[in-house]
Amino acid sequence: MQTEHLNDSKVSTGISAFWLKIIAITGMLLQHAALTLPGAFPLGLEIFLQISGGLTFPILAFLLVEGFYATSNINKYMTRLAIFGGISFIPHLFAFGSGLNIMFTLLVGLALLTMRQRFGNSPKFWFAFAGLTLASFILDWGIIGPATIVMYDLIKNQKLRRIAVPIFCALGVIAISALTSAMAAPFADLGVVIPEATIATAFFPVGCLLVIPLLLMYKGERGRPVRWFFYIFYPVHLAVLAVISIVMGKNILINLIRDILYELGLFF
Repeated sequence: MQTEHLNDSKVSTGISAFWLKIIAITGMLLQHAALTLPGAFPLGLEIFLQISGGLTFPILAFLLVEGFYATSNINKYMTRLAIFGGISFIPHLFAFGSGLNIMFTLLVGLALLTMRQRFGNSPKFWFAFAGLTLASFILDWGIIGPATIVMYDLIKNQKLRRIAVPIFCALGVIAISALTSAMAAPFADLGVVIPEATIATAFFPVGCLLVIPLLLMYKGERGRPVRWFFYIFYPVHLAVLAVISIVMGKNILINLIRDILYELGLFF
């Protein structure tokens, strides 16, 4: 994702987009390790891994908006996200049981930014926003993803957007988690296989809040370009973690299929 100098956000000291990306993908790797290898880490470490993961999307969404206004070719930007979303589908499927990864979430967000640039805050844009946001329910970060990206674009005050949007992310994660738990509760005693949440996942929103000081330190500069590294890193780290989880017998997809077959009496 591309980022250039932004006059209204530039400060004399701070961190560049390069370091924000490094922090984001590091947090992603750590949390994904916790998710793909459940029970492999002591509770204290797992809490740290979950908090680290909370840093990722608020940073990526912020940089997506920065990159949208800096890129010289929005079509190529969207094409890259679509291609690597497709490449990441299978690794994400074996890592988490779903192939609908964060690249597609960012692609939806980029499409909404393009529509808002064209239609402004007209009813036409908000109709598209409602439709694409609801459709994003099946994607990584669900409906929170597109809403976060659009909020970064809507709020023009630099300090406010860097504080308010991560708070929105944290509250959104808490709300969705509570809703999901409430919806899953009636099926808990029916023999339906439901992935169990750990105590550590409750600390995930803390990571979203820790994004605030990082964004406040952002000085509006791209820094060292690492565009292709991020795109390549994403499917590669998913594939590696998926293989490790299979070797350790902790793969979510394979174990889920095995449990379903067992419930159906087709696996012994």
